[in-house]
Amino acid sequence: MRDPMSWSIFLFRAFGISVRAHIFFFVITLGLFLRQISLPGWQHVWWGDIFLLTVVVVFGVILIHEFGHCFGARYVEGDAKEVLLWPLGGLAYVEVPHTPRANFIATAAGPGMNLVICGVCAAGLIAGGLLPSLNPFAGPYTAEMHNYQDGRTYTSVYGLKLYKPESAELEAVTVDTPARITNVPEYGEAVTKAGYERALAPVWAVWLFRIFWFSWLSFLFNMIPAYPLDGGRLLQSIVWARTDYRRGVVVAAYSGFVVSVLFLLVSIAANESLFMGLALFMMYSASIALHQLENEEGPFGYDFSAGYTSLERDDEPKPRTKKVGWYMRWRQARKARKLQRVAEERQQEEERMDQLLGKIAATGKASLTDEERRFLERVSARKRNMS
Repeated sequence: MRDPMSWSIFLFRAFGISVRAHIFFFVITLGLFLRQISLPGWQHVWWGDIFLLTVVVVFGVILIHEFGHCFGARYVEGDAKEVLLWPLGGLAYVEVPHTPRANFIATAAGPGMNLVICGVCAAGLIAGGLLPSLNPFAGPYTAEMHNYQDGRTYTSVYGLKLYKPESAELEAVTVDTPARITNVPEYGEAVTKAGYERALAPVWAVWLFRIFWFSWLSFLFNMIPAYPLDGGRLLQSIVWARTDYRRGVVVAAYSGFVVSVLFLLVSIAANESLFMGLALFMMYSASIALHQLENEEGPFGYDFSAGYTSLERDDEPKPRTKKVGWYMRWRQARKARKLQRVAEERQQEEERMDQLLGKIAATGKASLTDEERRFLERVSARKRNMS
């Protein structure tokens, strides 16, 4: 209980990897949700949309990102044990060979999964005639998307784009950010009755855009070349490959210091507590990396939304035996659980058999219930078949 990193809840296990959520992850997501619904001008945004975006979409994208690190580690003959979702994103506890190539691949696999998500969402939107915006500052709730078939810009119910009938000529009356919403759905109905056509995107397209937007934003943020973000770890691997491990850590750590100071300035200027927490965390992680380097210990640190790693620290990489694949480990674990369950059932049957035989000896066979007789017959038949 004294270790804050242990304050987590087990959620599920997939691909041989345990997924846990830190209790403060729920505190942060709940805080973000409450903040969104209390902002001025957001009263007409449905709470369900805010919850799905700030909790469900964020959870799913971060989890897929972390599994990307795990699969990347296994690709380079490393291993992955656990994923932890915590207040500032996610941590993937992995082991990889102590080489710049292995570290680069395992790190790049996380942002790579973000690009895969973006590609899938973009393909779905393009098939529907829509193009998602690459602007990371685009409003996810209004969800503006250009239709390359009719030339119009489509939005969700929280945006308002009005056009003259059967044309791509935009009218002057538009609402494009939640801060300007005064009751867009009802207002849109009123103005369309006046002869305008409203460019309203279907719900499925709106949510594909929102998933695309957050995954794209996560990719861009993690690619900032500052330790311990993915970009900083990639920078470390590149410098390591060209010089040595120590130089890679130093360059990445000092890049983390610089960016953390910038984040700290932004957090103070904008009064953003989450940015301040991230800035302090980056500064702490960079200082820990330098401290352990000075003590000639293994590299250590956590990754914001690409959390990573548990690496070996040696002058030369240790020879590694080829590990059993995750599918075979899953099969072996499943077989072991089944054997254990069968053994426990057999033990329970033996104990009940002894109890029933004692009952027969004391009160006679006539005292047995129908269920107890069937139980004795079933167990006796199984024992005869086994003999």
